[in-house]
Amino acid sequence: MNKSGENNRSVRNTKKKLLTGLLSLMHQKTISSITVRELTELVDVNRGTFYFHYTDIYDMVSKVEEDFFQNFNEIMDQMINNTPVKGKPPEVLVKIFIICAENREFCEIMLGPNGDAAFVDRIKNIVNEKSSEMWKSVGANMSQEVYEYFNAFIINGYIGLLQKWLKTGCKQTPEEMAVFAARVIIPAVKNSIELNEQIRNI
Repeated sequence: MNKSGENNRSVRNTKKKLLTGLLSLMHQKTISSITVRELTELVDVNRGTFYFHYTDIYDMVSKVEEDFFQNFNEIMDQMINNTPVKGKPPEVLVKIFIICAENREFCEIMLGPNGDAAFVDRIKNIVNEKSSEMWKSVGANMSQEVYEYFNAFIINGYIGLLQKWLKTGCKQTPEEMAVFAARVIIPAVKNSIELNEQIRNI
């Protein structure tokens, strides 16, 4: 292996150690209560090495979040481009559960009491934006009022479902959870469209 490859592996290993330590501390306390000193001492990494990669704990959390949201955004973009297959849950639902399972500890903490409220808000905003585009693409002509109620119900319910699944150890497969979510979401879409028509006809 060349020098560059060795350096890249060393950087990855260092960042992995720091992330493991950060998640361990976040099980016990909020982000604002964690110091660089206790993190680096916990994982036996020099503080100078930490500051080479991050400016502070918040910067580290922000960069980890960016990696997660890059993948999350790519998955949500598929919501518009993929046509659902009859008899199967939407592929996007499966992939959301998969990415959360792959980042289980991080997602469980960030969606939990010691997590980052901005992380949850960002998920909501992304889903809200992409959902709006999807409903327009399939011709769901909801009024703004009905759409806002509908989206609040779906998004908060979906996040609650993710939280419960992560907290209980991801016992069901992503596919099983996607089927369950689809059984809730699809009837909700139909009912919301019908409700919108009833309101318009009053």
